[in-house]
Amino acid sequence: MRRRPAFLDTLVAGGLLLLFAATGCARAPVPTPADRLKAAGEQATRLLQELRRETEDGRYAAALGLADSLIQVAPDLPDAHYMKGLVLMELYQLAVADSAFQQTVALDPYHRGAWYKRGHVAFEEAQYHEAIRRYMRQRDVIEASPEELQAYYRQTDKTALPQTWLQIGRAYQLLNLSDSARWAYEEVLVLDSTHAQAAAWLASLYREEGRTAQALTYMRQAWRHGQGNPDFAYQLGTVLMEDGNLQEALPLFEGVTKVQPWHAGAHYNLGRTLVALGRTDEGQWHLAATDQLQALDQEVNYARAAVARYTNDPARWRVLAEVLGRAGRRDEQQHARAVAKALVQQDVQERLPDTPPEEQQ
Repeated sequence: MRRRPAFLDTLVAGGLLLLFAATGCARAPVPTPADRLKAAGEQATRLLQELRRETEDGRYAAALGLADSLIQVAPDLPDAHYMKGLVLMELYQLAVADSAFQQTVALDPYHRGAWYKRGHVAFEEAQYHEAIRRYMRQRDVIEASPEELQAYYRQTDKTALPQTWLQIGRAYQLLNLSDSARWAYEEVLVLDSTHAQAAAWLASLYREEGRTAQALTYMRQAWRHGQGNPDFAYQLGTVLMEDGNLQEALPLFEGVTKVQPWHAGAHYNLGRTLVALGRTDEGQWHLAATDQLQALDQEVNYARAAVARYTNDPARWRVLAEVLGRAGRRDEQQHARAVAKALVQQDVQERLPDTPPEEQQ
């Protein structure tokens, strides 16, 4: 039987209030997001659809403008503030995003996502204890919602609850609280036995403890359920290599270097494996490539640190995009470019006069 960590024995006050609200006296039904959007009107519905589309397409400056327009039209619509928070998170404007998510839960205490995203804000700032507290609030919101909302969110919660437990575990792991992290990952697998990331992170805990057999069991499970994920291929290959199973590890590392040619660790482990199998020339080529790739990784890390410190500077984002491009990391490069473009557009919009030119003459 899994033991609940002592740290979790005390429920936060918000969770207790939610539980009381869910089990208390007779009350009026709580409106669903669909009810709230219908009440907000057709214009709000149209703006929310456009806002989601612009966000998905990476047009963040336009999305922010739509979010502000939506908030003006429907200031009491929780998803208006939530979507603005999501856009601000993409732009790494963490404090302002957190304020938007705070407004979301003030308007809708049962919102699916807002406390979770508040947890991400704290997580990004390496405030892992606070991140855990916020993730737990999201868990409490899900588990203590009124019956009509539980029914409305039934499909959503099948994903949301395991994902919330997953992030609780990850924060514990980064705090080096292995028992608590293991407990949270096991909770994920109770809810969803096919959850590949939970199995992978559980495997990493066992590997850190030198328990190779357990690590291998869970890493095989992660690869089985998340096959095609290069991270899982790399991690499984690494455990197999350390366990001396070089023939099985070899195609995994080869697969990673094909889909992620910038992956220094995969090239290094592939080189070691090839050398150990007697294919010395091939192995040495991959080992030699590792030095250049590690240097690029360092440049990426420096550029990321710069944008984290100067989040409003489009020039820093452009530098990050350039380095990512040289590393061949195209998806990340496109995101960095989109952020840089949005920051420039936002700056131009803020400098524009409040009145049209014809009215100024």
